Amino acid sequence: MASAKADGTLDVRLIGRVAVRTMAGWRDEWPRPASRRLVALLVLSPTRSAPREVVADRLFGHLPADRALRNVSKALSLARSVVGPGIFLGDSATLWIAESVEVRTDLAQDTEQAHRALVSPPPPEGWADLRALLARADQLLSEDLYEDWAQDVRRDHEALTREAALALAHSSGLGTDWGRVLTHDPCDVEAWSAVLTAAAGRGPAELDAAYAECRLVHAQGLQGPPPAALRRLTEGLRQVPSSPAESDVTVGHEAELRWIGNRVGVTARGGDSWVVYGPAGIGKTHLLCRATASLRDQACLVQWATCVAADAGGPFAPLSSALRLAHTGSHPVVDVLERGGSGGSQGWSAVRLADDVAAVLDAYAERLVLVVDDVHWADPALKSLLSRLCALASGRRWSLLMAGRSDEADHPLPSVPSSTASLRVTALTPQETAVLARRLLGHDRATDPVASESVVQALVTRSGGNPFFLTELARGAGGAPLTGGDLPERVHALLRRRLSLITTASHHALALTALAGERATVPLLARVLGEQEADRSVRELRSHSLLSTTSAPRPVHPLLREVVVADLTAVQTCEVHDQLARALTGLAQESDRRDLADAAAGHALSAYTAYPTSERAPGAAAAGLASGGRMLRSFTPEAAANILEEALAAFADSAADDKAGLVPAAVGGWLDLGRCRLLLGDAEGAERAFRAGLELAEQPLDRARCYRRLAALHYRTGRMAETAGVLEVALMDTADELARALLETELGWTLHRRGRASEALPILQRATQVFEDGGSWDLAAWSLDYLAMTHVALGDVDHGLALLDRALARDGVSADHYRRGVLLIHRGGVLRRLGRLEEALGAVNEGIRIVRRTRDRYVLSVGCRIAADIHEAEGDLSGAVSARTEELTLLRGTHNHRHVAMAHAHLASLYRRQGRTQESDRATHAARGAVEQSADADVAEAVAALLDRGNTAGTPGS
Repeated sequence: MASAKADGTLDVRLIGRVAVRTMAGWRDEWPRPASRRLVALLVLSPTRSAPREVVADRLFGHLPADRALRNVSKALSLARSVVGPGIFLGDSATLWIAESVEVRTDLAQDTEQAHRALVSPPPPEGWADLRALLARADQLLSEDLYEDWAQDVRRDHEALTREAALALAHSSGLGTDWGRVLTHDPCDVEAWSAVLTAAAGRGPAELDAAYAECRLVHAQGLQGPPPAALRRLTEGLRQVPSSPAESDVTVGHEAELRWIGNRVGVTARGGDSWVVYGPAGIGKTHLLCRATASLRDQACLVQWATCVAADAGGPFAPLSSALRLAHTGSHPVVDVLERGGSGGSQGWSAVRLADDVAAVLDAYAERLVLVVDDVHWADPALKSLLSRLCALASGRRWSLLMAGRSDEADHPLPSVPSSTASLRVTALTPQETAVLARRLLGHDRATDPVASESVVQALVTRSGGNPFFLTELARGAGGAPLTGGDLPERVHALLRRRLSLITTASHHALALTALAGERATVPLLARVLGEQEADRSVRELRSHSLLSTTSAPRPVHPLLREVVVADLTAVQTCEVHDQLARALTGLAQESDRRDLADAAAGHALSAYTAYPTSERAPGAAAAGLASGGRMLRSFTPEAAANILEEALAAFADSAADDKAGLVPAAVGGWLDLGRCRLLLGDAEGAERAFRAGLELAEQPLDRARCYRRLAALHYRTGRMAETAGVLEVALMDTADELARALLETELGWTLHRRGRASEALPILQRATQVFEDGGSWDLAAWSLDYLAMTHVALGDVDHGLALLDRALARDGVSADHYRRGVLLIHRGGVLRRLGRLEEALGAVNEGIRIVRRTRDRYVLSVGCRIAADIHEAEGDLSGAVSARTEELTLLRGTHNHRHVAMAHAHLASLYRRQGRTQESDRATHAARGAVEQSADADVAEAVAALLDRGNTAGTPGS
């Protein structure tokens, strides 16, 4: 409910989404739009009231009168449900806000601030607040932009903020503030004078660019050139010596800069022509500015022209604008260019026009360099003229420089003669991009350098080495760098224009490559589109510079991929993923490649996620569960967890009949997800997953697996009594022989770890026999492992080694299998007992290598512990210390006080033998502290015995 009471205050937000302040904060979710509009209508009313008929007409004028009045009552009731009782009142004729309620709005606050700016110039400390007010002014009632009742207040507020913007510009004098004035009146002479003057302060190139924009605005708005006053101002600003150049911020492009440096001397003497080209945003204009700065240093006059698409000023407007700055009176050639060139009454032909323009350039007293930027946008007639000028430049006192994009298929660069040199600009390297990103972010001033560097690397990846894209991403919306899914508006507009030029079929092919990612191949596209259509689409996309020219089709830029994906509807995204899933499945079956099958499963799941339906859910769940399990066993727990979560969500959304056949797979999915969580250090998440699997499991063996995983959570923290308790409860829950054998295997091992190996032996023997008799080889290998180590604990070391070798034979899988790693680690411990130290160390190191890929910190710690014992037996005390220290690092955060205590006790002995008394005492103290935290009598007894003996080699196995 709202915080306002009948005698209190009602806070209302009208700029942006209409909202009221409630006890829980601002609330902008309304039961119906009419309730929101009613609140705004009454709040904006000067009397805070309105007749019912007026409200009905304004909000429901499209309905019959009786229905409109009924809807007013409904809107009032819904508004009260949000705002609270006693605030909005009404009778049969009128609605009003209670007189005792004070209404405060953000609109009133902004209006008061704007009026203050008009009364007296705002001081510098108030500029930021006033700019923020002006920036949000157009968001007034943003959800009701076209409602008639909202137009008067929006019109009044717009007029007020226009005056406030002018007051701010007069007060600050900044070009950016005058630029805001121009958004309201694009041809305001005073504003343009300020903008041009500010641009001149930043350098001649900035002045050239600002005047080009001024010319375009006047051509579009007034269908003519800028006023003479602005032309005279610009020419005067050109004559003012520029201030010393600021420190160069160019990053990378060393080869291009060397080329320009070698070329500038020739260009300055005249008779030269060259063109700089490359994709949009790659840095062409920046390099051109570098060149013109050097040319000005050599006393050249630089006249800059900028072309724009569909120039309203005519085909030669950029060139005539540049020439007019030096010819304010009537000049026949410039006049012809302004009228559109050849074809007039004077009979100018294209050839004569080029000759006469060359003569105009010859007439300049200074050595002249004509620069034409964005030449790809030039009208075909202007491109033809520039081509002729390139041919005419040789031997003249002037030179011609051009720059344009090479990736605008519908706007090609002008053809130039062979005498015209060309410079291709390429993307920055990742290292150069990172340097530029750090400069843009002010990385050297960052309060958190690690976080700042993370942002830098994200920007490097998204920008793809394009300086313009990087700059836009670094500035972002509101000044915050964009490292996630948002796209800068200018980048989005540029890429979307490119996409508008291709056929529907090619757009579909681009969507396939965008969503296929690294799996995108021409055969994959051919399987979806057909060979001929795929080939045609790839050719078209490459001709428009949208697809890489390498053998594997890829969008040319990461942000292009983002735009393509963002522009797909949910249904389209679903369809594309479906097509990719079917195509990859076919390719996987033909090639017997598991990676393609996993990719197909991922797309099936993504199709369901994009547009969930009950029909698609079972197939997505089955594919995702299988793929997630394979990813887990390929040691990629993060990716596996993401897929498994989506697959289990699809399972939950499946119809009851479909679920029945998927239950075992879903139970396995929960167990795999729990395993992922455990490997990622989230023990609580692992327990939730295991319990979800137990709740779902129907078959005895599935339930036993869930209980086993839950018991293992206690085991890994050294809580053996709790481990045994879970297993005993589980055994009471089942009579199935195989399920009981699985649970008894864990129970036997737990008894072994508690020092009761003789009790564990018959239990493990019985379980092993069940697994071997039943042909359950994976379970048999695991049970043989535990049985072998129990025999070793009872002194039958040779028999234990034989059982481990038998387990390795039963574990008939690749050398990277998790269980094989554990078996090798245990085998190393047994070989140490037999004095075969070299073999022992080799087995343990191989086991550690295998297990390290799984990222299982607990099992790795076991390997380190056994390695420490082997090193000690070899007399390598430093190696033993190193292994035990790594074990303690791996145990950090696991709460396994038992193993921590044993590790510190061993370190105490090792340090003592090395003569490092102080470190030994610290390790002894740490061991006893860990014993106290464990609160386990067995642990206390074992550690005390080890410390008393002073030599802990041969500590109990895992």
